[in-house]
Amino acid sequence: MSLKNLLMDHRILEKLVMRQAAKSPKHFRNALRISSDDTIKFRNKCQPWQKKDFESLDPAWKKLAGHSVKVNCQRAYIERPRGHSKTSDMAIQLAWIIQFAPDQISGLVAAADREQASLIWEAIRKIATLNPRLCSKLSFRKHLVINTETGTQLDIISSDVSSSWGALPDFVVCDELCHWEKPDMWYSLLSSAAKRPNSVLVVLTNAGFGRGWHWDVREAARENSQWYFSSLDGSQAPWIHPVWLEEQKDLLPTPVYERLWLNRWQHSDGTFITLEEAEACRDTSLKQAKSGQPGQQYIAAIDYAEKRDYTVGVLLHHDGSQIVVDRCDVVVPSEGHPVKVSWVENWIKNIKEQFNHVHFIIDEYQLLSTIQKLEKKYSIERFEFRGGKGNHSLAICLRKLIIHQEIAWYPGCGQLPDNDERDDLETELSSLLLKQKPNGRCRIDHLQDGRHHDDRCFALGAAALHLETKASGQEWMQVDPSTVMENWTW
Repeated sequence: MSLKNLLMDHRILEKLVMRQAAKSPKHFRNALRISSDDTIKFRNKCQPWQKKDFESLDPAWKKLAGHSVKVNCQRAYIERPRGHSKTSDMAIQLAWIIQFAPDQISGLVAAADREQASLIWEAIRKIATLNPRLCSKLSFRKHLVINTETGTQLDIISSDVSSSWGALPDFVVCDELCHWEKPDMWYSLLSSAAKRPNSVLVVLTNAGFGRGWHWDVREAARENSQWYFSSLDGSQAPWIHPVWLEEQKDLLPTPVYERLWLNRWQHSDGTFITLEEAEACRDTSLKQAKSGQPGQQYIAAIDYAEKRDYTVGVLLHHDGSQIVVDRCDVVVPSEGHPVKVSWVENWIKNIKEQFNHVHFIIDEYQLLSTIQKLEKKYSIERFEFRGGKGNHSLAICLRKLIIHQEIAWYPGCGQLPDNDERDDLETELSSLLLKQKPNGRCRIDHLQDGRHHDDRCFALGAAALHLETKASGQEWMQVDPSTVMENWTW
C-alpha cells in the first residue's frame, strides 16, 4: 500500500474515532491516551470501580450534550480513598462535555481553595496535551477551560461564596467536599444546579470525620434514589504499592490513615501522638544543657509570638544514634507584657556563646528584621514554620521520630516557668491534632480554646526536620513522604 493510501486510511480512522467520541463519553475514554506512549490507552488501565462510576454518569453527560437518552440520575456522590483517581476521572468527563457539547453551556469546579480546584484544571490540560485531536477545541486560561468554537466554559472557583451565589451552571463539581469548612458554598451550588433541568452535580471526596454537615450531605445522597452514591472501602488501586501503604500506616495516626487511605469515616481528627508515646521519649539520664560539647554541631529553632502564643527556643543535636533535645526555653506573654524581640536576640547571643557551633532556624515571617540584623554574624536559615509544605514535612518527620523513639529529651522539658501544673513538651504534643488538606498534605493543629498551644512542637519540629534532612542527604524541605499518587502513576 502506498504512503498516500496509508495517510488517507489514517485520516479516515481519525475521523471515525472523533465521530464515535462525540457520540459517547465511553468512546471518548476508549480512545484516550494516558501516556506519550501511544500504545497505553485509558481503556486498558481503567478498573471495574472506575467503569461503574463512569457508566452511571454517562447518560447525564450525554443528555446535557443534547442527546436523547434515558437518565436515572443527574447527581452523584463519589467517595474514594486518596490516590484513587477522583481528580483524573472527573477531568476525563469534563474534557468530553466541554469538547463535544454542541451548544454553549457553562460549568463550575469548586473546592476549599484554589490550589485544590486547580488540580482538575491541570488534569484536563494533561489530557488535552496527550490527546490534541480529541481535545482540539479546548483552550486553557487562568482558572478557565474554554471551547473555542462553542464558547462552553468551565470556571474554577474556591470557597469565596460570593462567587457562587447567583450562578446558573449547567454542571457543577464539588471537589473534596469534606475539606470545606463551612456549608455556605455547598448550599449555593446545590440551589444553583436545581435551576437547570438537565444540570449535572457531582461531589468528589475522601471520607471525612464527625457527624456534622458533611456527614448529613453524604447520608442524604446515599439514601436518595435520585442520586448515584459510590464509596470504596479500602485501597483498591493497583498502582498504589502495598509497601508504600505500609509506610503511610507507620507514619500516620490510625484514624488519619484509615480516613485518608482506607476511606473510612472517623469520629474526629487523628491525635498527633498519645501522651504515652511522648513520655516514651523522656530520658531520665538527660538534663537541660548549660554548655556545649567540644566539636558538636547544634541546631536551634525559634518560634516567636508577641502577645497571644508562647515564644519558644529549642536547641538539639544528634549524638550518632538519636536526636537529643538540649534545651526548650519558653516565654509566656501576659496582658500588658508582650514578649519583646530583644528576648530572641539575647537568646541567640547566649546560645551561640554557650554552645559555639550553632545553626539557627528562624521563621522569616515572624522575625524578618531580626534575621536581617543578625544573619551576617550568626549561621541562620529561614524556614516557613506554618506554611503548607513546611508544616507537612515538619509534622510527618516529628511524628516518625517520636513513634520510633529516635528523639529524646530531659524530664520536664519545656515546662512552663512558674507554673505548678504540668504543662510541658509532652503534654503539648499529646494535645495536638493531625489534620489533612485536600492536596494530601498534613498539618499540625491545636484546639482553639485559648488553653492549648503548639509553639514548642513547631520549634522542636523545625529543628528536628533540619537535622533529618541533612542526615539523609536530602535538600532542605524535600521531606514529603505523604505526597499523593494520582492515577497517572500507573
